[in-house]
Amino acid sequence: MRMNLYFSRLLIPLLGALLLGFMLTVPAHAEPERIVSADGSLTEIVHALGAADHLAGVDTTSLYPEEMQELPQIGYKRALPVEGILSLDPDMVLLTDDAGPEKVILQLQRSGLELHTFSAEPTLEAVRSKVLGVARLLDRIQEGESLWQSIDQEVTAARALGEQIEDPVRVLFVLSLSDRSPLVAGRNTHADTMIRLAGGINVIDSFDGYKPISPEAVAMTEADVVLMMDQRNHATSAEHLFQQPGFAHLPAAEQQRLIKQDGLLMLGFGPRIGKAIRQLHAAFYPAQESDDVR
Repeated sequence: MRMNLYFSRLLIPLLGALLLGFMLTVPAHAEPERIVSADGSLTEIVHALGAADHLAGVDTTSLYPEEMQELPQIGYKRALPVEGILSLDPDMVLLTDDAGPEKVILQLQRSGLELHTFSAEPTLEAVRSKVLGVARLLDRIQEGESLWQSIDQEVTAARALGEQIEDPVRVLFVLSLSDRSPLVAGRNTHADTMIRLAGGINVIDSFDGYKPISPEAVAMTEADVVLMMDQRNHATSAEHLFQQPGFAHLPAAEQQRLIKQDGLLMLGFGPRIGKAIRQLHAAFYPAQESDDVR
């Protein structure tokens, strides 16, 4: 009896030490072999962290870097197919909370797939959460922290340019054009945040989200600049835009000030957000950019 007690007291600490040693040698998160990304900004983050080789499929908003377009496609992030995703046999699916439809997300969850959802809010904090969150999932924490520090420094430098502006331009962001009711960006949108970060004023502050407005309401905005996404399939020239009802009466029409920017860069809120702010600021204030070059 005493001998058994002696061995128990000796064995338990030894087993504890062996177990602790085993836990320390096993990574907290094993890097997934096959990742499906259903968001362009998340795809960019995976690539920036050096894990692009593990991407088994991406959605149609994953346009950057260009080689991401060669990967198997799962469709648009808000119209995801269950079968298309499952057919890629992923270890992990990365989403933002605006992905859908909801019934598809529920089916994917029930299938046992490892789903990780990130905020799609138009904030810098959401960018930080995506970068550090994806890095943690990929067991690349140090790379994620370095990436965020680089992004944060670039954003800070770009925002400083906008803070120097004494007379900010008044900007109307048009998501889609219609003769009767163009769809424009109000508060709490990615466009609204980007306009402010770049040193401009969003002329639509009476509602949240994207909503159609009348030509009369367009004219009343008195916008100095009209901002749109640069879309190859739906090209709109300044000449065409400022002939439309409402737009023809804007101050922007006098100098044909239509600014078109890459949609994913401007509204993606991914690793290139600092570049997007700087680029948009340069488009708002070309004279200041010229002075900086000198």
